[in-house]
Amino acid sequence: MRAGENAPGGGLWNELRTRLSRGPRLRLPGTRQGGGVHIITDTASALPLGYAEEHAAALSVIPMPVTVDSQVFIEGVDDVMSELSLGLAMGQKITTSRPAPGQLLRAVERAAEGGAAGVLIVCISSALSGTVEAARWAAEQASMPVRVLDTRSVGLGEGFAVMAAVQAAETGLPLEDVHLAAAETCDASVWFVVPSLEQLRRGGRIGAVASVLGTLLNVKPILTVDREGAIVAADKARSMQRALAHVIELGIDAAGEDPAGVSIGLHHFGAEEQAEAVAAALAECTDRPVLCTPVPAVLAAHTGAGVVALVVRRDRA
Repeated sequence: MRAGENAPGGGLWNELRTRLSRGPRLRLPGTRQGGGVHIITDTASALPLGYAEEHAAALSVIPMPVTVDSQVFIEGVDDVMSELSLGLAMGQKITTSRPAPGQLLRAVERAAEGGAAGVLIVCISSALSGTVEAARWAAEQASMPVRVLDTRSVGLGEGFAVMAAVQAAETGLPLEDVHLAAAETCDASVWFVVPSLEQLRRGGRIGAVASVLGTLLNVKPILTVDREGAIVAADKARSMQRALAHVIELGIDAAGEDPAGVSIGLHHFGAEEQAEAVAAALAECTDRPVLCTPVPAVLAAHTGAGVVALVVRRDRA
């Protein structure tokens, strides 16, 4: 991610390439014929378990490396969450990296080899990561049409846009329409609370004032992602329990009175029971299943343990 984000180089980059070569460095596109559109995204999209495999012909997910005490770990290759949990408990230095531009370009090339006529790269907010810049470089180098979408969001705020793009691509829509379908879905509301803001402060994701606020009188700021894709304070509560109760209220308000066309997702890291409780409280706000997924390692590295995040969006009329 942008502040404190490692730009792999030298020995670190060599190690990263070696580790990527050990396993599924990305979920390769299938051999779908007919000149369809292929979607590429990053692991910050927090897609539901099994979704990428189910839609592998139309979707590739690129891992975002996590470095714990100078050692690089890759989701899908290493047991990142165990290493991350241990590193957080020991107070070790933890950083994250954007996908390498060359890695994104190789994903585009593989999509072309699989029969795709165009590619849409759906990215985590440019206010939080340099992934968009890497994707734009790859798009400029590609020999096929490539669009890049800055979702200005994270987690399922990004993931809902990915799923909209995949759905559009699988129905055979052209690249311009697939891009539009995803762009129109980048309007989800995102809130999250964490027991401690220290990891976010260390990573430069929040200001020092908000970080200090989180330590005073057990005040728990409720954070959100603003229109520019940055993390800002939305409100505050005296405890995690009250903060989660207020997040439920915010979610109910965002969902509105009609459950039709409402998508809701929960993320958690070390707080699965709390996330499931929030999900249960919001179940009647949607006619769709409420998604409840773990926080991806690249995000957990900045939130720390105990985070619960809520994502809500309504389909446009």
